[in-house]
Amino acid sequence: MVAQACRVWPYDESLALAAVAYAPPGQTAIGERALRLVIAMLDAQSSDVLAVHEREIGEDAAFALLEGGVLLDTARYDLAQGTRAFGVVLRSSAPGPSCPDGRFNDELTLYVREGRALRPVFASHMDFWTRVRGEPCSWARGQHLVTEEAAFTIGVERGRRHGFADLRVTADVARIETTDGDEDRLVRRRASRIVRYDGTRYDVDALENGFFWTQAPEDE
Repeated sequence: MVAQACRVWPYDESLALAAVAYAPPGQTAIGERALRLVIAMLDAQSSDVLAVHEREIGEDAAFALLEGGVLLDTARYDLAQGTRAFGVVLRSSAPGPSCPDGRFNDELTLYVREGRALRPVFASHMDFWTRVRGEPCSWARGQHLVTEEAAFTIGVERGRRHGFADLRVTADVARIETTDGDEDRLVRRRASRIVRYDGTRYDVDALENGFFWTQAPEDE
C-alpha cells in the first residue's frame, strides 16, 4: 500500500469514507508506477462497502505519491438537496523540474454517491506557484525577482445549473517581490471564478488550467 486515508463522514456518522492507493505487484520504483486508487463509502459499523470508484494514477517526473499523499476533504459541499459531495486530494512528492516557470499540486476531486457508485463531478489542483519576473535559479546582482503563489478554496453558490449548485473557486494569492539587498515585499490579493455543472461534471475551463488568477479579472 502506498497511501491511504479513512474517516467517519461528519455529514452522516453512519458512513465512513476511505481512499487507498496501491501499486501492482512488482512495481516498486517511485515515479514510475501505475498506481490504483480506490475510493469507497462504507458502513461505519460493519465496514461493508456501499459505493466505490476506482481509477489509475500514472506516476512520472512531475507526480509521485508517498505515504500521507492521499487526504479526505469533508467540507460542506452541498451541491443539491440531499446531495453532499466529499473530496479526495492527491498530494505529489515528486521534485519536478529544477527551475520551472510554474508548478501545481494538491489535485482535488469531488465525488457524489449514485447508488453503488461514487461519481467524480469536479477536479482541479488547489495549490499553484508561478514565476512572474526574473530568474530564481540564476540570481544576478540587482535582479528584481517576482513570484506568485495561490491556494484555492471552494464555496457553494446559490445559482444552479442542471440541478447542481454553482461553485466559486477563490484563489488567495501571495505576490513576493525580491530585489538584491532589500527586504522581500509581500502583497496579497484574491481572485475568483464561477464554475457550473454541465449535467455530467463541473466545467472547469474558466479556471484556465488553474492559473486564472494570473489573468485580468473578467465579468461572471
